[in-house]
Amino acid sequence: MNSGDSDASPNGAPSQFLLLRGLEPTVTEDLLAKGVAKLYKPSRKSPPQDAPNLKKGSAKVASTTGDANLGAKEGSIRRVLLVRDRRSNESWRYGFAEFATVDDAQAALIRFNSFDKFTISSKPVMVDYIHAGVFVPVFDASEDAERFTFSPLTNSAAKLAYWDEGAYVNELVIFTVSLDASAISNDTQSKSVADIAAAAAEGEGLVKPGKENDAKAKKRKAEATASSKPKKTAPSQLQFWSDRHAELHGIQSDNLPEQKEESNAKRNAADSSAENETPKQTFADPSKNCCYLCSRQFKSSAEVNKHERLSELHRKNLKDEELVSKAKAKMAKLGLSNSPGDISEYRDRAKERRAAFGASKTTSLPMKKKTNEKHSNQASEPEQAPPPSKGASLLGKMGWSAGEGLGAQGTGRTEAISTDMYAAGVGLGALGGRIGDAVDEAERNTKGNYEDFVGRARDKAKERFQNMG
Repeated sequence: MNSGDSDASPNGAPSQFLLLRGLEPTVTEDLLAKGVAKLYKPSRKSPPQDAPNLKKGSAKVASTTGDANLGAKEGSIRRVLLVRDRRSNESWRYGFAEFATVDDAQAALIRFNSFDKFTISSKPVMVDYIHAGVFVPVFDASEDAERFTFSPLTNSAAKLAYWDEGAYVNELVIFTVSLDASAISNDTQSKSVADIAAAAAEGEGLVKPGKENDAKAKKRKAEATASSKPKKTAPSQLQFWSDRHAELHGIQSDNLPEQKEESNAKRNAADSSAENETPKQTFADPSKNCCYLCSRQFKSSAEVNKHERLSELHRKNLKDEELVSKAKAKMAKLGLSNSPGDISEYRDRAKERRAAFGASKTTSLPMKKKTNEKHSNQASEPEQAPPPSKGASLLGKMGWSAGEGLGAQGTGRTEAISTDMYAAGVGLGALGGRIGDAVDEAERNTKGNYEDFVGRARDKAKERFQNMG
């Protein structure tokens, strides 16, 4: 059985109908109407009956009466609709309440949200807006199906039904439009008499005007202006299906002129957008800034493009097949295409600028020297001797010169001590313990190139070959 959850508006769009779910099975249309009446804005003269009597010093109790400043206008509920089963006539435990305006339904829902717990027949219920597909129109209904339909209050000719074929809505009309209008007129008349009496009392000095009286006068004036405003007679959901019914059956509707105005506005917007669109074929020459179809010359390509999009002469000539064929022949003779895709190709504006105003002055930049000249200069210059080491400079200060032996008589060794590198853990006299020159090995280990590895392996092989001999 449907619980009514699918009838709630998914996006919370306001409507004149409120959905009430979670009712007791014994709730009738009268009990539902009395429960929905709690969403009225309470009058200030009579305090709510279920308000707890709090004594001085007693603990506060959570209020279940809602905010007294919120709620729909009294008498704004037009009717309630209880969903019942078509076969058993049992309640499906949810229903709907139709308000006079969307603002009244919004105020009622705001008052519902202000309650800590809103109950009908001592059971908490949920209140939401409905979506536009809850009530659907019925055309040419049979006699058996007609008793499951209802009509909008403002259009008795249209027939609506609940979307679920296994149920129907039983309505209870609370206030009709005519009764509400008469109530409003009586209310305005009574208020006007009260205003006259109050003004007479103030004039005789019996009543002193104060802030409270001013506030009441302003409130009466605001209510009078609000009642004089035209009210929407039908909800948006019902009006939508009424307009569709009138459109299908050729009946004159009040909203048809507005729809015609909207369609005319859309058509004008489409015409303006069509004017701004790029033409399907072009007869312009971007290099000469001319139109071969109209035989006209322009100052720039922008004017040519504007001419093809907005010119009435160009549109008129497009309908003339003879002019179109001649223009195509001219463009084919010059090797041009009339498709608009060719115009969007790259255009060398710098080349056109150079052709019109001449080339700009070129600035000469310093050129880099060629590598061949650099190598020739290095070859012509004599190689400089490497600077002496620290030890050689110290020996030179003591009178030693390069090529001489060490010692006072110069009979010592003339060659420098070689810095050899040996394998770790091998003695000085061991065969094959010497790896090589320490400087070279350090450089090789730092670089780690493959060529150094190949050279080192070659030297080792050569050394082993010499030791074999």
